[in-house]
Amino acid sequence: MIILNIANLLCGKEAYLHFSKIKIMQGDENVKKRISLVSMTFILLLAFAYQTVGLTDSSFEEVIGDPLVPGTISIGTLPENPEEDKPVIVFVQGLTNNSTTWYQDNDMYTLAQEEGYETAFVELYDSGGSPKSYWDNGEMLANQLEDISEYFNGKKLVIVGYSKGGVDAQVALIYEGKHPLVSDVVTIGSPHHGSELADLANSTSLGWLANLIGQNSEGTQSLQTGVMNHFRAETDSRWETQQNNYYTIAGTRAGPLFSSYWWGGTVIPGESDGVVSLESTHLPYGNMLAIRNWNHGEVHKGSNALPIFKDHLSTSEPMENVAYDHMFEASNEEDLDLLVRGGAQFGSAEESFFVENEVEKITVNWMSATELDKVEITKPGTKETVMHDVEGEPDTEYFAGAWHHTIEIDNPKNGEWKIRTHTEEESAYGLIVNFDSKLNNQMSFVEDRDKKNWKYETDFAAANSNRNLPFEMFYEIDFVPSKGTANRQIGHKIRDYKQSQKQNENNRVTIPERGEGSYNATIDIEGVTPSGDKFQRTIIKSIYIDDQGEAY
Repeated sequence: MIILNIANLLCGKEAYLHFSKIKIMQGDENVKKRISLVSMTFILLLAFAYQTVGLTDSSFEEVIGDPLVPGTISIGTLPENPEEDKPVIVFVQGLTNNSTTWYQDNDMYTLAQEEGYETAFVELYDSGGSPKSYWDNGEMLANQLEDISEYFNGKKLVIVGYSKGGVDAQVALIYEGKHPLVSDVVTIGSPHHGSELADLANSTSLGWLANLIGQNSEGTQSLQTGVMNHFRAETDSRWETQQNNYYTIAGTRAGPLFSSYWWGGTVIPGESDGVVSLESTHLPYGNMLAIRNWNHGEVHKGSNALPIFKDHLSTSEPMENVAYDHMFEASNEEDLDLLVRGGAQFGSAEESFFVENEVEKITVNWMSATELDKVEITKPGTKETVMHDVEGEPDTEYFAGAWHHTIEIDNPKNGEWKIRTHTEEESAYGLIVNFDSKLNNQMSFVEDRDKKNWKYETDFAAANSNRNLPFEMFYEIDFVPSKGTANRQIGHKIRDYKQSQKQNENNRVTIPERGEGSYNATIDIEGVTPSGDKFQRTIIKSIYIDDQGEAY
């Protein structure tokens, strides 16, 4: 009977009839013998699929709308005796997620039920495959909170927001005015100050790849560090922030090795969960409940997070204004340890890069919209190409749909390296080289007067260079205009302004004002070390300029 139910659930009427015939004829010994191992394997696969696809509609008390469609609300199975002092938990998804992030390969829903909580799950624009900014998601969430509150007869709600969902929640409460419906907000791994991976996805170097895999979305654009700095400046001084209790949870595991979380940790300065830096998870008026050794895919698991925040949930609003979190200190320092390249690919694609002397290790990550099994590398001073077998690691976050192909090389020879790959279909790629080098600490890229002006500095003099300067800079700036202050949203990404300039005199990058909006600068630096070795680095910088000309 279990087999019949599984067949009916997963494969529809036709499969159900097939299995029914097997049951009807089970008295026939010849038929029994003809049920092959292949058939049994198929049955087991169906059972396995039933366990892994997530919960069905029947696992909820009610689904208001169509399953996994933006705007839909799923009401969790109600406890037999709901406790009045326990609020309703509303679970809000993250970037590119849908509600299954809470109950597929996650025990959060099950454990919340066992604790006696009434629950609700929302579907935002990300559920439909088109992630939107927190302004759009927040507006949708505000309407859903109204419906959920009405469903539970005005009982206080608690929002548990994962990743970008924590930022979406703030828009719903602070800008859409739904804070009276909610007592507490728990943000888990939320990029309150943006993510460097969002900056990278919107850079000129990796824009090809992000566009091809569909991840150059409004949702990703809105999480650039410059855009989020502007959001924080607008938001954190508003009185509405004090109308709810805010709690935060963060992870610091950028692993396992060679996973997309590990790669993210090599790009993000400081400690991170592989997607969001520890710095970014802090709110000045939030109570940081825990910082644990979890990556971004682990930090919102029920068995990890629920025991930490459940005892803090209540149906009471804040009694007084409290500033909890003094740990966040924005860093203006840049880790100058990366080289970033990228472009379109059909057939062969080749890139070259220089490695200076005394580099202890390089990590080469060839990102591609196509999974590869081979990467060719040519060392300096030789024409011999070494074919490296690689295994693609799928990205699950800002570059979901791309594959990481990673090679580590210890004590690399100084000079020019070449890397080549081949695809049979239209694709795009991104090359990211991480240098473990003493030179990293001898260079800096710092704010010069304000965030519209940046300066590159070194602690060394060049052996050979023009005009006695140890470097040359080339930069491109992409501008994405705002739709206006009335709705504050970033418009569709366009390369309205693109500048390429060789800097050889004032070692500065100036962000040209084209109006309110987001500016993403990709800065390539080439220079010569005191020992005469050529070196290369890339800096990605995100800036937002408001309608008053203020830069963030």
